[in-house]
Amino acid sequence: MWRASISAQYLTQNDLFLEIHHPLFDAILLKQGAQLIHFQPKGGEPFFWSAKRSTFQKGKAFRGGIPLCWPWFGKMGTPSHGFARIVEWEMAQYSENEEGVQLIFELHDDAFTRSLWPYAFRARLEMHLNRAVELCLHVNAEKASTAALHTYLTCQNIHDVTVMGLGSAYNDALQGGMACETKEPVLHVNHSIDRIYTMSEATTLLREKDRTLSITHKNHSDVVVWNPWREGESSFADMNENDYTQMLCIESARISKSLACEDRLHVKIASL
Repeated sequence: MWRASISAQYLTQNDLFLEIHHPLFDAILLKQGAQLIHFQPKGGEPFFWSAKRSTFQKGKAFRGGIPLCWPWFGKMGTPSHGFARIVEWEMAQYSENEEGVQLIFELHDDAFTRSLWPYAFRARLEMHLNRAVELCLHVNAEKASTAALHTYLTCQNIHDVTVMGLGSAYNDALQGGMACETKEPVLHVNHSIDRIYTMSEATTLLREKDRTLSITHKNHSDVVVWNPWREGESSFADMNENDYTQMLCIESARISKSLACEDRLHVKIASL
């Protein structure tokens, strides 16, 4: 259960959302999944894309922001991408000052989670918000797991986007997970893409005409890049036509190297 009241100047909440209006930024979080779905530095552009047709339904994943994929990534189990994004987390701590806001969410195993994944666990998500976004997922579990911070980044036009820092080696999900290698140091997304980069640099840069976002990964093994493109978005009921031109997923992940029984995954996103 969520704690009934929190003394805070910048925070308001209802049954579905937490809203934070701070002098440095505005943010919206879904209580389900402890999911940050909107973040915008004051005077800057929004960091994240969300599907306008995605609905807020209990037990259903919301497309946008930073869904937490855990304790498995992809279709390794049911539901796809795990259960962490479709259950309510407890907000264990909230603190704020003029420099930003810190939130800590916790999730423990219960009858529902054990029906999907029969292991005891304690998971904690630490979130630091100022003019940047930092998320750190801590996992203490009986069983090794996989995870991704499934970040939907917004862009003005995908055709103008370049991505740097991904490295050369990747597994291509659109080719059955085939191991591939590229000699191109810069990625130009001009078709459907679903890749798990396995030798990425610590920082990935998304660049477009008027903006650069840095995505700094810590304790990761992989970086996932995904865009369904025109042919793929039509299969998603919550995506409008041409939504694919306004988003790109760049995800800090632990897939090729599982999270150990006590482990963490960290990402920081900032506008340069």
